[in-house]
Amino acid sequence: MKGNKEPAEPKKPRVVKNQLDEADYFGEQYCKTEDLESPDKLLRMLAPAVVEVIAGARNITQLAAHLSEEVYGRLRDRAIKVAQDRAKRGEVAKTPNLRVGNMKNQEPRDGVVESVVLVQSPTRTRAVTIRLEGINHRWRATSVSVI
Repeated sequence: MKGNKEPAEPKKPRVVKNQLDEADYFGEQYCKTEDLESPDKLLRMLAPAVVEVIAGARNITQLAAHLSEEVYGRLRDRAIKVAQDRAKRGEVAKTPNLRVGNMKNQEPRDGVVESVVLVQSPTRTRAVTIRLEGINHRWRATSVSVI
């Protein structure tokens, strides 16, 4: 050691004394419906986009900001499985010609919208169910199903 300096004390790990306070600042902040914009525009964009991801015509990263981590992971895994099955059959992904049909929304509680959106192609109609929750001042899909 140079000089008479004592060795530096090892840094102590940061201790969170009140984890509830920590979550209040850095966790998910749920919002009231009145604090958010109308969910209709997002639902009309998201429903056909989910079908396009599954069809291999859209990259899921384009939807990442609108999906919860769980929904993102499940949709990514489904798109990968469908792509692998398509590759085994020697098929190429085609961009579907989709149109949004009727949409039915309900609010089971403040800050939550559950919706069924009909997505129509020339050969079939699919129902896409989406649950949006107001998190961190924007709508995020916490559940998505394609029927």
